[in-house]
Amino acid sequence: MKIKRTSLFERQLKRLARKHFPISVLKPCLRAIVEKDSPKLTRIKDHALKGKWKGYREFHPARYGGGHSQNLDNWIVIYRLNPDELILLLVATGSHEILDQ
Repeated sequence: MKIKRTSLFERQLKRLARKHFPISVLKPCLRAIVEKDSPKLTRIKDHALKGKWKGYREFHPARYGGGHSQNLDNWIVIYRLNPDELILLLVATGSHEILDQ
């Protein structure tokens, strides 16, 4: 499966990295999505979105490894799966406020 990232996602990820977010937890989270690993998906609260974000999903990467502060629990990654082309498209990352944009 290909993993593509939007330019918005790239910019937001760089901003979070400068703020010392644990970016390294993204890789195992994405692996859990690709492999459909239910226990890990449950732990990172992977779920479908509604409203104008219908068709997209989100997860909470800071829940993967544990040991991160509670203020990181608001950190989400929005993505879309395209099974016809086997593409995982990373759309945005940040706090829940990005859902209102």
